[in-house]
Amino acid sequence: MLLADSDERIRQGLTAQLAKYQVSVVHCADGAAALLEAGLRRPDVLLVSAGLPLIDGATVTRMVRRRLSIPVVLGVSPEDTDQVGPALEAGASACVARPYRPREVAQLLSLSDRGHRGGWDQPLVCGPLTLDPGTYEVRMHGVVTARLPLREFQLLHLLMLHAEKVITRDRIRAELWGDGASRSNTITVHIRRLRERLGDDPHHPEIIQTVRGVGYRLVPPGQFA
Repeated sequence: MLLADSDERIRQGLTAQLAKYQVSVVHCADGAAALLEAGLRRPDVLLVSAGLPLIDGATVTRMVRRRLSIPVVLGVSPEDTDQVGPALEAGASACVARPYRPREVAQLLSLSDRGHRGGWDQPLVCGPLTLDPGTYEVRMHGVVTARLPLREFQLLHLLMLHAEKVITRDRIRAELWGDGASRSNTITVHIRRLRERLGDDPHHPEIIQTVRGVGYRLVPPGQFA
């Protein structure tokens, strides 16, 4: 992985933490160096912070995607939220909160790597519901929904990938959170928010159905108006 970030402590810290997940990191400090290193090294994934000096993250994303077919993930600090839209339009595969949480970055890199091999970035279609990891968009009847936060996007991807099959809470927890959701209502909250974004009735859901005591099942909403 190539990490482009102006903060040396973040670069060194994330490099050390990702080593625990068997992720090898090469890092640089500005957008110009990121472009040079990406061209020379052709990394599996580029993680670039939005607020890079010399050349910002959105511009780096656009220039890299013109030349290389590698996943580009944008690191977004609270003051950089205005760059999310331009970066996604420029071809960013996803966005992740900065300062980084190593587990979240490792999971995202794993998904991006699957996409680089032809899995994660393939659009999924369930009736009028479409999820496109390449553009980070979800559409219902052709209309783009509100932009989904990363975890909700991953959750919807998992459910759509196994449409009409029951996905257990244990599997959701293991694939998206590890042990982080083992003693909380995290999954329930994310399911509720996802239903709201899809226009699914929270009291009588038809798209994301609860299988009591087991987990959840996504039913393609083709029969619904």
